[in-house]
Amino acid sequence: MGFPSPAADHIEQRLNLNSILMPNPANMMRIETPEGFVLVDRSVRPRPGDKVAYQLEDYPQVGKLFPGGIITQDGETIDGEGLEGVIVLGKVTAEVLAVYEPYRPTI
Repeated sequence: MGFPSPAADHIEQRLNLNSILMPNPANMMRIETPEGFVLVDRSVRPRPGDKVAYQLEDYPQVGKLFPGGIITQDGETIDGEGLEGVIVLGKVTAEVLAVYEPYRPTI
């Protein structure tokens, strides 16, 4: 005889990264970076200190927002008149880094 398994009624959903990383898919966009890619939510208003995606000269980039401008990934500051051509695309909500590096030898 025995007793019924306590796990018999435990139903678990499969892991779905889309539902975890993209809770609002209609307002999300993906931007490629040298390290992988970032997911940007266009519906979330970025605050100072947030990582944001922005467009400068028709090229999407990632930087950190501060009250007077944006700090780029290179550590340079875009402020004042330099912000005239900048379009903030949204707040970065997730960053996915690539592990595979085809141009480096296998160790």
